[in-house]
Amino acid sequence: MNFNKSQMEAISFMTGQSMVLAGPGSGKTTVITHRIKHLIEKGVAPDKILVITFTKKAAEHMKEKFLQVMKKSNATGVSYPVAFGTFHSVYFKILRIEKNYTAKNILRDYEKNQILKEIAIRKRINVRSMNDYLSNTSGDISNVKGNMLPINQYCPKSTTMEEFRSIYNEYSKELKLQGKIDFDDMLADCFSLLKENPSILKKWQQVYQYILIDEFQDINMIQYQVVRLLAEPENNLFIVGDDDQSIYGFRGACPKLMFKFGQDFNDYREIILNINYRSTANIVEISNLLIKNNRERFVKNIKAEKRFFKDPEIKLFKNQFEELENVAKKIKELNKQGVPSKEIAVLVRNNAQINEIEKHLMNRHIKSKSAGGQKTVYKTMVGMDIISYVKAALLKDRISTVENINLVRIINKPARCISRNVLSMENMSLLKMKQMYIHNREMVNTIEKLNFDLEMIKKLKPTTAVTYILKGVGYEKYLYEYAKENKIKIATLLEHVEKVRQDGGKFATLEQWIGNVENDCHTNNTCNSKYKNNEKYSEDEINIMTMHSSKGLEFEAVFVIDVIQGVIPTSKAVLTKDYEEERRVFYVAITRAKKYLYVYGVMENLGCKVEESIFMQEIVKSV
Repeated sequence: MNFNKSQMEAISFMTGQSMVLAGPGSGKTTVITHRIKHLIEKGVAPDKILVITFTKKAAEHMKEKFLQVMKKSNATGVSYPVAFGTFHSVYFKILRIEKNYTAKNILRDYEKNQILKEIAIRKRINVRSMNDYLSNTSGDISNVKGNMLPINQYCPKSTTMEEFRSIYNEYSKELKLQGKIDFDDMLADCFSLLKENPSILKKWQQVYQYILIDEFQDINMIQYQVVRLLAEPENNLFIVGDDDQSIYGFRGACPKLMFKFGQDFNDYREIILNINYRSTANIVEISNLLIKNNRERFVKNIKAEKRFFKDPEIKLFKNQFEELENVAKKIKELNKQGVPSKEIAVLVRNNAQINEIEKHLMNRHIKSKSAGGQKTVYKTMVGMDIISYVKAALLKDRISTVENINLVRIINKPARCISRNVLSMENMSLLKMKQMYIHNREMVNTIEKLNFDLEMIKKLKPTTAVTYILKGVGYEKYLYEYAKENKIKIATLLEHVEKVRQDGGKFATLEQWIGNVENDCHTNNTCNSKYKNNEKYSEDEINIMTMHSSKGLEFEAVFVIDVIQGVIPTSKAVLTKDYEEERRVFYVAITRAKKYLYVYGVMENLGCKVEESIFMQEIVKSV
């Protein structure tokens, strides 16, 4: 395999600290896997090498690529016990061995969301969108813990400092009551363990003598501090990242740590992978023009390996209907030119935009797969509610025991006036619930009706069960009230119901349906693993996803739509004039394109005039 000069420099780097600045499409995975090979060939024991990624899927992908590299150059049957893992898996391994941690000690994401939801209800916090509240609050908590920030000085994203402190303290109390820690606490525990126990630290320093980190721009402070401890005293630390592609600030990612790395290791070697093998020169040109407007960044001067091909189409339409009509037209033209639908992506800023695009393209006989489609509908409130009803119905002995996570979710959907404090009691059951309300005949009747409804659901086929939940249980009435209260379209919620119903219709029994949902990667909030292997997609289905979901992917043709002020960049960014991360999000989106790039905006939205995106103005200068 031929490598360019910078790639070869990174691959052959042996000891000490190196920071590899890897631009889009520059072959960073190739560099990492071949460097591991190089280390082994130079005598480094494979079991002394640790490779850290941010997702389990990425770790598996990296390991697979590494084994392929080794297979090409060595006889089969040779073992290479290189450690591949995420920050969480590596740190959990240390805690499991040193402090007897088990999975039961760790709070899952859905449990965290349930606690935060209960706090919002209990404190009567004004929540316009529960999903936004859970996402923002969870992110704020992770940011405080992950970046070791003082709670009294932290400015949260979507609420007041006082309210956030109150939520944070309540959340911490609940964790103590349950005897659990969240993922961020686990990182902090690992840091304290290694910091306070020199003998344990020395042991793990000897285990991991060469550390390689992928996507370093997404690291937070506590992750960085643990890595620094593990790397000492030799500090054989090889980090790969691109500060221009740091788009997870809402999760606590801190790209400034790349600058801190340079300060902490002033004799480190900086290597820039600045040749883009993915995109044509036209696309690289406008992406460079865009990202140079960010001030806090490493300058890379990205160059294209491919020649100029076709100028990106940057265009404003009167409204979204005209915009989507043009998207549909262009997709059909691309298909005629030989571009398969699986190699076409439509990227948007948030999931709320996806349904309308799907519907419009479907009406134009264009099939699609989306990160907001049939499967990820189970990440919506509606999807989670319906599945919780079905899971509660399938409990073998609902009278003697209750799985709180499902029942708590739906207990007052529709309103039943059942106290959540009741459900939080140990070994709660519907029978105990009735006993607690024994002097309130109306509440007893309500609980009996709930059990009757669950028994009915249990006997039904998936599609009929969804209908019964909607009509028989009264969930439809709840959705109308919810939509009115939160000022959202009821049609959107009912579309989610229909998506769930359609997906359920693929299965003969409720058990089969639930099993499929639980096995789906989207349900447990992992990365879009199916998107990582485009070849598994049907040739006649295009991809619709958010800009965040597109990171790490590439397509022959990319449409980035609804590029207007208030969407990309977001209204909050417009208000604060802090465009840096939003510009990085847009940069990631446009650099997914290999040959064809279409950037579209509109002049009016929902009948109101909108302002042209500042990013549209920045890139239009190049064409």
